[in-house]
Amino acid sequence: MSKSKKTENTFEDSFNRLEKILAKLESDDCTLDETIKLYEEGLQLTKKCYDKLNSAELRIKEINKNLKGDLEIKDIN
Repeated sequence: MSKSKKTENTFEDSFNRLEKILAKLESDDCTLDETIKLYEEGLQLTKKCYDKLNSAELRIKEINKNLKGDLEIKDIN
């Protein structure tokens, strides 16, 4: 598979990358430019994680709501 093809990361992939970014920023081994790039990447990953958690929460609420009647699973993506 080609690396140039972008695939969507899982929540776990994004969260693991965030942990690595945090460790790098805390190590004091970063130049100012690298710190800014890592910070920007971290913000983008944080938004992705937040959006995925929000989507999962909505799906769980929908499933729970439908448990009172017939089980109906809707894809909200």
